[in-house]
Amino acid sequence: MRVNSYSRMFSTQLVLAVSLGLLLGQVSPATATVPEESSVELEAAKAESLGEAPLQISEAAIMATPFMAAENTELLRQKVAAVSNYVQTYNRNLPAGQIGSIADAIVRYSERYGVDYRLLTSLIAIESSFRSDAVSSSGAIGMGQLKPATAKWLGVLNPYDPVDNIAGTARFLGWLVQKYNGNLEYALSAYYQGPGYVDRNGVSSVCMPYLQKINRALGSLL
Repeated sequence: MRVNSYSRMFSTQLVLAVSLGLLLGQVSPATATVPEESSVELEAAKAESLGEAPLQISEAAIMATPFMAAENTELLRQKVAAVSNYVQTYNRNLPAGQIGSIADAIVRYSERYGVDYRLLTSLIAIESSFRSDAVSSSGAIGMGQLKPATAKWLGVLNPYDPVDNIAGTARFLGWLVQKYNGNLEYALSAYYQGPGYVDRNGVSSVCMPYLQKINRALGSLL
């Protein structure tokens, strides 16, 4: 199921539910093989096709750019509260202060890089359970399970820092959505297996359990 009319922010919850819900039910999990872990694979061709140097992501640079000024303050508070409640429920071991910081960063950077905050929340939940210290056997780090080379390319200064990692994750996800013209199935599969693999082979059955996990996580936010 191809999504042809994706916008930088979904206008309604229904659009988001349909765009993900329809595309993730094509392969039964029982017939798919799940890799050992999911991680972001960055290849040189991605940087070349982007055609620009990665942005330097740092708190100082972000604070100097009032990219959320047009947003309604109350709406932002509602989004942050919704993400905070979800994160707290998903991982009850996180300190309250860290939950607030994570939720604020998810909403902030989803706005900056044009991805729906609920989609970004769901992806991070599946990737790391919101653990900034999560490290996979292949070396993927933190919230969005960024490989060191990927994090560096994205301008992430410290992939173990939850805010910095979320910034890079949001940027990469937004770039993938643009690369695949709003096709979320392809974008999420590329996050899971790498865009080079998806460019060569399309979406494989291996990705379907991962996509379905994100869909279930997303359902809790709708």
